[in-house]
Amino acid sequence: MAIAAGKAILLKWLGHACFLFTIGKQTILIDPFPADRVGYTPFSVAPDVVLISHHHFDHRHLQAVKGKPKIIDQPGEYKVGAVTIRGYKTSHGNGRGENTVFIIEAGGLVIAHCGDLGVLPSESDVKSVGPVDVLLVPVGGYFTIDAKDAWKLTEMVRPKVVIPMHYRHPKSKVTVLAPVEDFLKGKKGVRKIQKSEVSLSKGTLPKDTEIWVLEPP
Repeated sequence: MAIAAGKAILLKWLGHACFLFTIGKQTILIDPFPADRVGYTPFSVAPDVVLISHHHFDHRHLQAVKGKPKIIDQPGEYKVGAVTIRGYKTSHGNGRGENTVFIIEAGGLVIAHCGDLGVLPSESDVKSVGPVDVLLVPVGGYFTIDAKDAWKLTEMVRPKVVIPMHYRHPKSKVTVLAPVEDFLKGKKGVRKIQKSEVSLSKGTLPKDTEIWVLEPP
């Protein structure tokens, strides 16, 4: 059954670059990590699909995954029920290999998860992806683009909502990353949401770009 346009999608940030989407009766997990090494609250989930942006330990911890989900770890176009997933090859940067940016389309929404994007895409590459409603972008630098480049990407993409990820957080053990405040400084439309989950639907998105800062469980 197709997901009606405007129907809400539940997005939950588990920490680092890991998100869990509940889309109708389907669940999609992106970039699971080992809490004992990365920090944050340990989790164990049984999603229908797992997306892996690249195969570094902090983005492909399948031990936290129960059941027998479909694993998608390569660029390409995939159809999972009523959800369309598009993966685009990008660079992790600094000799770290490749990274896949995943685009999730469902319920009239287009959500982009940048993984460990290390090099900014060109304007033409961004345009080729098409409109994006929600951008999940790393802002901590060191392993990825930093706060400055994350904002440059935001200005190119022009999403309605930006959710920063992959930064130094009090619950994180990855202390080499910059804090989210570096990305927020001087920005308008910042909403600090004191929870890990948000409900997304096309009809309730803000008119102008907002930055939503989630709190992990």
